[in-house]
Amino acid sequence: MDDKYNFYISDSLNVDVYDEIHHKSAAPYANDIEFYLKWAEKTGRSVLELGCGTGRVTWEMAKSGVNVVGLDLSDGMLEKAEFKRANHPENVQKLAEFVQGDMTDFNLDQKFGLIIVPFRSWQVIISPEDQRRSLQAIHRHLNKNGILIINLFDPRLDLCLPGESDRTAQIQKAKHPVTGNNVEIQVVKHVNDTLAQTLTEIWHFTEKGSDGAIIRQEEECLVIRWTYRWEMRYLLELANFKVVAEYSDFKGSPPAYSKEQIWIAQKGD
Repeated sequence: MDDKYNFYISDSLNVDVYDEIHHKSAAPYANDIEFYLKWAEKTGRSVLELGCGTGRVTWEMAKSGVNVVGLDLSDGMLEKAEFKRANHPENVQKLAEFVQGDMTDFNLDQKFGLIIVPFRSWQVIISPEDQRRSLQAIHRHLNKNGILIINLFDPRLDLCLPGESDRTAQIQKAKHPVTGNNVEIQVVKHVNDTLAQTLTEIWHFTEKGSDGAIIRQEEECLVIRWTYRWEMRYLLELANFKVVAEYSDFKGSPPAYSKEQIWIAQKGD
């Protein structure tokens, strides 16, 4: 994995319990798979998913008869996605492919009718320059009139104040899928850089045995960038995309402050 991202490191507790802590709660992506599938049907059932992670969306696409490629930078996350291949019949397996790559600079030998970036994954791109490079790479990989869907959070201004905050997270608990041990997850530090529009969080992971003894402890650093609504619109226009629709959830609700930004954009000539 490229060392510019210090999150989802291979063979880490973070990767091990990812599905347990993120996929069992509906928010903030309730109904997103149905939403993406609807657009996949409209655009020819040929999909590229950027930031595919462990394949939550990828495998659901394949199960619905969609040809889908999942791209992710983390080899650890891709290993989890590939491990799920055995859970599906051969006809579904043939529809899903996973590749390692950086969403800011990738070159695949094919084009797609639809490219999606679910679950706020695009926000790990922390500079406007790399955001534009990513959109340019996406543009190159879309068919004529192809569609891009990007999901971001809409920033709450009171949570974007400069400096370190005391807004640390409560301890989450998950079962390790292999050992069965309890894993505790806590965000212990949160720092905003309002000029760069980035937030940096330090996450602690602790695996404990049945007797409560600590077996393994790890720390990872998450850095993401928030993007304002009109800024995102301009970025898309600069990269030669036409905004088709803008929603605040996957039910098609109109734009709303501090909810989701869900952008539907069509490739320009």
